Amino acid sequence: MTAPERAPLGAALALLLALVSLTGPLSPVLMATSVALLGLLIGISWPGLLELPSANGTRVVVAGTGIGGALVAVLAPERLTPVSAIVMLCAVGIFASFVHQMLRRDRRDLTSSLTGTVAGVFLAGLAATWVIAQVDAQASGSTTVVTAVATGLAATLLLDWTPLPALPRFVLSVAVGAGLTCLLAVSLASLALPIAVMLGVATAIGASSAHLLVGSSLVAHEPVPSLAVAAVPVATVGVLAHLAITLFG
Repeated sequence: MTAPERAPLGAALALLLALVSLTGPLSPVLMATSVALLGLLIGISWPGLLELPSANGTRVVVAGTGIGGALVAVLAPERLTPVSAIVMLCAVGIFASFVHQMLRRDRRDLTSSLTGTVAGVFLAGLAATWVIAQVDAQASGSTTVVTAVATGLAATLLLDWTPLPALPRFVLSVAVGAGLTCLLAVSLASLALPIAVMLGVATAIGASSAHLLVGSSLVAHEPVPSLAVAAVPVATVGVLAHLAITLFG
């Protein structure tokens, strides 16, 4: 399957998170499983997107951080908050990035390889914020806020792949994504309209901007790197879902 055929993958991943958010008591575990898959996709494709040397080592470090983040978000001991556990895991990922570089026999492009791996660690770790948001939402009875964010994200990413010029495509995807997020946040989660509008605009702009950034790579349309183009915007918007649950859930 080529990159254009895989174009709606990011929207499909976001829609999966939206469906998982509605599964009741099982939703934290299912969300962690989905986010682990997201971390695996980022790990597999990240070194190809940045054209990093020693790609296999980077894959192990980044994917391990993403999968580990999903696990600690639901399994963190009581004395640690999930956010603290994920921060500690990212710190371990950064240390592993340095170890990876020290163990390389090929000494070419050490700086770019290190910085690229560390960036992948943070992106994969950020995906775990979806799990934290779902755990907190399940406890407070506000899971529909996560549903609204994930559904608006899916709409934004789907329209981001339409064959329109860049500016009209960006405006259309942001308008539709923000509008859908706002509609669901008001109708399902009973958020106040100004808050729902801010949440919708932040979700749509954040997703579109992340998609444009990772999609600007020269190899973004190749089969493996295109996985990162799909997965990275989904991972980053988890921060907004977590913030929305913390402030308004």
